[in-house]
Amino acid sequence: MRSLQAKLGMGLFLSLMAAFILLWIFISVSMRYVIEDYIYSRLAHDAETLLAAVSKNTETFTVDVARVGAVYQQPFSGHYFELARSGEILRSRSLWDVQLQYGKTTSTLVERQYGSGPQGQPLLILVSQFVKNDVPVQIVVAEDLSPIEAAISRFQNQFSITIVAILLSLVLLQVWLMRRGLRPIKQVQHDLGELEAGRIRSLQTDVPQELVPLVNEINHLHNALESRLARHRHALSDLAHALKKPLTVIQQLSTDERLRELPEISSILQRQSETTAQLIHRILTRAKLAGAAQTGRVFDFNEDLSNLLDTLQMMYRDKALRVTMQIPDQISTRMDAHDMLELLGNLLDNAFKWAKHEIKISISQTDKLHIVIEDDGPGIPAESCTAITQRGKRLDEQVEGHGMGLAIVGDIVDDYQGELNFKGSEALGGLRVTLLLPR
Repeated sequence: MRSLQAKLGMGLFLSLMAAFILLWIFISVSMRYVIEDYIYSRLAHDAETLLAAVSKNTETFTVDVARVGAVYQQPFSGHYFELARSGEILRSRSLWDVQLQYGKTTSTLVERQYGSGPQGQPLLILVSQFVKNDVPVQIVVAEDLSPIEAAISRFQNQFSITIVAILLSLVLLQVWLMRRGLRPIKQVQHDLGELEAGRIRSLQTDVPQELVPLVNEINHLHNALESRLARHRHALSDLAHALKKPLTVIQQLSTDERLRELPEISSILQRQSETTAQLIHRILTRAKLAGAAQTGRVFDFNEDLSNLLDTLQMMYRDKALRVTMQIPDQISTRMDAHDMLELLGNLLDNAFKWAKHEIKISISQTDKLHIVIEDDGPGIPAESCTAITQRGKRLDEQVEGHGMGLAIVGDIVDDYQGELNFKGSEALGGLRVTLLLPR
């Protein structure tokens, strides 16, 4: 799953990098253009100076060295010129009789070119066409670009280091700002965990405007689910209480003297009324256990399991069963307390019902929650393990019950995408129930 913060941070980083690369290219190109334009203007000035220094002596032409800068007299100084008139070529002493390498000239009066110098160095060349004393004169002035290239390279390196430092600073600043901006989402995430654990009743609405609709919808959904679940539980309890009165009437009728002449009908009425009474008692017991847990509260092994065992031991106090438990100190689950009480209540009730002397409960936690319940009862045949969770299925009609408990357990386990397995207990000889639930 991709992180929203990582996605935004990567997008910002790539955007800043692209912007800085474009800025680096623009500044480098602009800097080169400005420097070359400055050199070009200086070469144009030197060309005009050379034109003024040209003098005619009989049939040849010369240049007044005194009017030309000394830099053109120093060999390989990086400043060169060539003058051409009527097939004659006059070169600066700095060329040391080496011919400048540049492209062919056109008919334009002024032309900028790039070429190579006497030592292979890059040159910026200005080729100018003049007419002096009715005679065409071509003046070529060049300057070495090597120092400029070195200066630009140093600038680019320093600018790159500065750009990287600024980029890293901006990225760190944006990461800090992003974390600060996403902090309300972290708070909502924390509140959701608190809401799931039952420690709060609703999410805080003091959140940024963009999160208000989400928080309101979650609160509305939670309240609706909580209200619906509470109504269902109350309706179940009310139904059980409502059935007690007509059931009492049926029980009284089953012992009426007028039914002595119909013993079969009397026996059926008594048996069915007792079964119905047991069913109502179980429903009321589950409602009582669920009433101790608030809607949305997660199951607490230390408190809820102890209360559940106390209730079952009171219900089966005539059997004097010994219950041993192996539970780690640090163990938790995110299952709803009511669902867990319903699940463990049915499994433990089944164990209490069939056990003779001992029940063993083992709980461990790895990537899943492992719950093992064993008893020393008669157990069940291996071929019946798959059918035991079918609704209304009872393997022994002589024992009181209605066959719905383990079916309810199967439904809850399926809802939580868990696993439920039945087999014989090697340690106690009865039934071993293994329950695997996601953490």
